[in-house]
Amino acid sequence: MIEIKNIVFTNCNKNFLKNILCFFNYLLPLRLKFANESFAVLVDKKIKALITLDKDSKSFTRFKITKLILEENSSLIATQLVNYVISRYRAMGATSFYVVVDEKSTDLLNIFKNELNFRLCANEYLYKVNSINSTYPLILKPFKKGNVKPVCDFYNENINSFNRFLFARQNYQFLNNCQKFIFHAKDEGKILGYFEVMSANHVDYYINFSLDFAYSIYLIDSLKFIYNKLKQRNKNFNLYIKVKDYFLNSKELIAALKDNNCEFISKSQILAKDYYREIKEDSLFKNTKIIFNDPTMA
Repeated sequence: MIEIKNIVFTNCNKNFLKNILCFFNYLLPLRLKFANESFAVLVDKKIKALITLDKDSKSFTRFKITKLILEENSSLIATQLVNYVISRYRAMGATSFYVVVDEKSTDLLNIFKNELNFRLCANEYLYKVNSINSTYPLILKPFKKGNVKPVCDFYNENINSFNRFLFARQNYQFLNNCQKFIFHAKDEGKILGYFEVMSANHVDYYINFSLDFAYSIYLIDSLKFIYNKLKQRNKNFNLYIKVKDYFLNSKELIAALKDNNCEFISKSQILAKDYYREIKEDSLFKNTKIIFNDPTMA
């Protein structure tokens, strides 16, 4: 007998307090969920597959699949599990789902692209910033709440137009718990760069960022600044940076990292599945409703 259950209703987790928090999170609507959520496939009461979804930068409607664990030869079960979770979240208001898969994981890519009809929409390059000269001429400013709207506008303007629907952010998504910095013009008016640094263990730090096309050459100086800030509080740490090619200047940024001996770690494909809500604004097609747009259509 095959069942799909939220992980809180299985015997997987023995931590009572964590179970209580997971159960409370399970009851909440998408907008209010405060933690990621996992679902498992049980065959004769034994877990055969597990999936975890998390809000993408606290988005209310866009979710990232952060974990998919399968037993060998269980691709059919994986398809059932992913479709179940997507259907459940869509019914609660989610519109977009994506996953980042290392291009070397051919079996996983096959499941998402060929069996689940996720589309390839971008690539993500991961580099490690090794010991770097901490002398830096560039000073990044700390992020303030008053920067939310201009940073949001800047971030979205630097995304390729054909990827903006999926990856654009809204103002509230910049009120996250990451350490954030801003690269200003000399008069501190125009924003030229935005950097956020995150870590789950205080050892491995990851930089997500957006940098103005005309100022790509300042990437390394920005890394020197961030590296030095982390070094003040951590004796031993690893610093990684993600370059996503849906930004306009991704090629220049990758070239800058290569030229400065940053260590290439991996290239991953960003696969997505989008669902469009009913169009309510006035348009040429006033009597038409778009309920679902199959991203695999051409």
